[in-house]
Amino acid sequence: MLLAGTSAPAFAQAEGSGAAADEGAAAPGIVVTAERRSQSALSTPISVVALNADMLKARGVSDINSLQSQVPSLSFADYGNVKFVNIRGVGISEGAPNQSVGVAIHWDGTYVAREFVYGDSFFDVASVEVLRGPQGTYTGQNASGGAIYISSVRPDFNGTSGFGSVTLGNIGRKQVEAGVTTQLSDKLAVRLSGQVERRGSAFTNLGPTGAAQPVRYGNQPGNLSRFLGRAQLLYKPIDDLDLLLIHQYSDRRTDGLPTQSFAQAPVGNRTIAYDTDQALNTMYNRTTAVLNYSGIDAFKVRVLGTYQTTDQLSVRDNDYSTAATGTSSKITIHDRYYTGEIDLISPDNRPFTWTAGATMLNYRQPAFTVPNIAKGAPYEQSLTIFTDARRRNEAVFAEVGYKLGNGLEIKAGGRYSWDHVGFIDSYIAPAGPSGFRIPLNPGIRDFSEFTGRVALNWQIDPRLFIYGTISKGYKPGGTTPFGINYDAERVINYETGVKGRLFDDHLTASVSGFYMTYQNFQATYAADINNPATAITRNVNGTRIKGVEGQFDLKVGGFAADASFSVLDAKYGQFEIVQPAGLFGNGLPAQPELINLAGRTIPFAAKFSGAAGVSYVFALSKGSLTPSARISYQGAQWVNFFQAPYNRLPARTLVGARLTYKASDNWSLAAYVDNLLDNNYIASVDQVTDGIGSYILGQPREFGATLSFRF
Repeated sequence: MLLAGTSAPAFAQAEGSGAAADEGAAAPGIVVTAERRSQSALSTPISVVALNADMLKARGVSDINSLQSQVPSLSFADYGNVKFVNIRGVGISEGAPNQSVGVAIHWDGTYVAREFVYGDSFFDVASVEVLRGPQGTYTGQNASGGAIYISSVRPDFNGTSGFGSVTLGNIGRKQVEAGVTTQLSDKLAVRLSGQVERRGSAFTNLGPTGAAQPVRYGNQPGNLSRFLGRAQLLYKPIDDLDLLLIHQYSDRRTDGLPTQSFAQAPVGNRTIAYDTDQALNTMYNRTTAVLNYSGIDAFKVRVLGTYQTTDQLSVRDNDYSTAATGTSSKITIHDRYYTGEIDLISPDNRPFTWTAGATMLNYRQPAFTVPNIAKGAPYEQSLTIFTDARRRNEAVFAEVGYKLGNGLEIKAGGRYSWDHVGFIDSYIAPAGPSGFRIPLNPGIRDFSEFTGRVALNWQIDPRLFIYGTISKGYKPGGTTPFGINYDAERVINYETGVKGRLFDDHLTASVSGFYMTYQNFQATYAADINNPATAITRNVNGTRIKGVEGQFDLKVGGFAADASFSVLDAKYGQFEIVQPAGLFGNGLPAQPELINLAGRTIPFAAKFSGAAGVSYVFALSKGSLTPSARISYQGAQWVNFFQAPYNRLPARTLVGARLTYKASDNWSLAAYVDNLLDNNYIASVDQVTDGIGSYILGQPREFGATLSFRF
């Protein structure tokens, strides 16, 4: 098993020959395209983690939620209609209609504009690549914390091949997936793949009566029903030209999240009682085109574009109970956007290399929010907020590199971005049938910024690489539906690292240290968690983040082990804010208080996190048997800047194990156990300031088996 680095649309591939693997050495590295050209992750001046398809499966990584336990510095929090992805404590910590994310996610090379679809499965995926730290040149705006690149398995011209698998597990898990690639002609190939999953809930919702019934109540938060399908067509009329078309469809439905109040039951209770039937349904269509042309000696051409539409429905029981005074909320969102990119890439085998390109994004998100629906009241006559968020971005970028000799190389790149963000034609419709509307039209705000990096690399010998970089990242400012403006966020990152292969290539290692300084760090808080339109973003000066990250992989014969860690020190700068009355419960404080958050830890920045795993391949006469075990630790995290006790996400340790039999004739059987010790951990806590707090428990012990076949 290898942990290494990458980025960008091409999927990661293991370097080196099969002989090295046969001799029991760790693979020399993973080929990545973080800089729009293929190179070893061990000679890329970025702190980067990459997992190929086999590693994802071996480590039980099926989505971003499970990815966070295997990538230190990465944090993921699922709050239903919004999902927060942060790297090194930077990304997004509150849902708002036009809040820009700080970790840019790209699927098959193109940007995913909003976080609604972050809960999707890593199905038929070739690699997942996590770039840590600001990516101001190639990824640009919305990558002040880092970037994640997800690449699907592509069609090819190697005849017909495919796979199928069936998974059965406890908690009613049933999953079937299959895919096939076939060559239609010497110029045309197609790949079709799909996945269906059904899963019950680890919780029991008693429903409106609040008492056990002979028949289980129909609405059970925490369950899952989803379908994900992908169709790809690869056209290669000549050797120098190929065009890839991808259409992806996802339909993900659940009965919402099983949230509980700290006041209602002791932590660990999995029985809930809601009198509102919840829903959290997300459906999208995403079409991507990727064109590559290499018929010009001076440079290669790559053109990418995506169009996506997403529909989301979120219905939530606001008080998580059957209280007569409780309320519910409903949010419906229909967003649509298109992106484009063109790259010109010089040949690799020259002392002087360069890359230049341009990107664009046009995004629109109409949304209806009904934040407080009284029991028995029709939502059509409840107070409704309509927002029509708009966001456009245009950017140009370029980077040059020059090999100075003796293994030294200097790189310098820059990107100039133009952003236009805001709201138009928005309004509040007060409760009642009057039809009266209060307009909300804060307008569109314009921002522009130069970002980039300078890197000095030293390839001391083929097995040892040292780098130092200074990079700048940026996230545009914006406004709220109520016209409260905030400025753009800027970050300077000073980073150095060393990567190498040791002990006859049995061990690969990568360690980096960084220091990040922020100007106008964006901190967001929503007064009503059921109403994203109430979110207010403030700028904080003087925020500092520093830390060390490392990963190590060892392979000796059939034995493999890996370990990774992250140490963070992330502190707010000068930041005065009014602390609400009753924040700490029991009416304390009695009155709102002005406080300064300077020196407090920023949200979603665990001081320490780490992961480790071991495996051993036993060769058998007709296949192999591989037992493996993994452990991950994520330190405690705050989820907002007020830091009441119930705003703290406790640390957690999770252990998993797998036993895989691979037959020599392309079929395999794997048994798995996740959360082996049945740790009753809290997966997320709400960002409320009501003096009580609420939380969601993580999944209990899960076990099952997967039967797979490839041809």
